[in-house]
Amino acid sequence: MKRKAKCLVCGAMFTADRITQKYCSAFCRRYAHRYGLIDRGEHPKGADVVREFHCVRCGTLVTIVDGRDKRTKFCSAHCERLYWKHSQHVKPHGVARSFYCRNCGVRVDVSDPKDRRTSFCSEACRKQWFSQHRKKKTRHI
Repeated sequence: MKRKAKCLVCGAMFTADRITQKYCSAFCRRYAHRYGLIDRGEHPKGADVVREFHCVRCGTLVTIVDGRDKRTKFCSAHCERLYWKHSQHVKPHGVARSFYCRNCGVRVDVSDPKDRRTSFCSEACRKQWFSQHRKKKTRHI
């Protein structure tokens, strides 16, 4: 099946031989694999934003829409590799991040590197949410 497609690396238009073909040449395919160019696509305009952060290395604003996307500090694997390449010169610092509390829905902004909150605004909200969502114990006889 021949179809017109646009290369994800260089942006050139090409005729794709397969429906899964994303790159115009082997060079572009290797480049994308080597530098971690993953086709994340454009998120829908009305999509809920899970979190936003700036890449620690390049400063790009990254918007996460998919909850399965676990990126929190770097925009790509390439940026992460370059950042940690000379890790003896890197001082640990946190990334300003924000999230919405799973219990009360309040937006929480975290900038302290030692702050490990990722889902709840406080310990009370965490306990309340887990007490409401606890599985009921059943006795098996």
